Amino acid sequence: MEPTTELVRLVYASRATFPASLDKASLNADMARILMQSRRNNPPRGLLGALYFADGCFFQCLEGPAREVDALYARLGIDSRHRDLAVLSREPIAQPSFSGWAMKYVPNASIVRQLLDRHGLASFDPYRFDAAMLSDMVGLLVSGPDSVLADRPDRTRAAGSGDALSVARRARMLASLALAASVISLILVIAR
Repeated sequence: MEPTTELVRLVYASRATFPASLDKASLNADMARILMQSRRNNPPRGLLGALYFADGCFFQCLEGPAREVDALYARLGIDSRHRDLAVLSREPIAQPSFSGWAMKYVPNASIVRQLLDRHGLASFDPYRFDAAMLSDMVGLLVSGPDSVLADRPDRTRAAGSGDALSVARRARMLASLALAASVISLILVIAR
């Protein structure tokens, strides 16, 4: 019998050290790099998750083997793109909620604004989230659209898509799309 690997979900917040994109609809070059790296590096480690970024703050949910989740969080502590890292929750899980997502990126959307309004928050500040807001935000990440393939979620989350090879292929494809979006956004900013 094989030893079981404890799966955990870690939710953290951090502040970005880079400026936000001037165009709220486009993906900042730093964010595109983070997504590319995550979508390339997470599948071999068995890591899944989702990321949200607004008002200079990251809100990320990581799922996978405890050792890998903790190792990634430790690396984030020395990543110059993050500061003020704070674990908001860490708990064992029976199965991941983000199967098929090496790193889902939920765009700065009106559904988050509605969630903030319901909780009486004027801006996105995950350091102030109570347990109910934290739970609601994780639920929004699970159900919200991915910014790169928002119009085709069924193709990126197909049943049985969790095998390592298909996850790795999808991660490479999404990384390429994120890079292309970043380059286009950069060209548009330069052209102005």
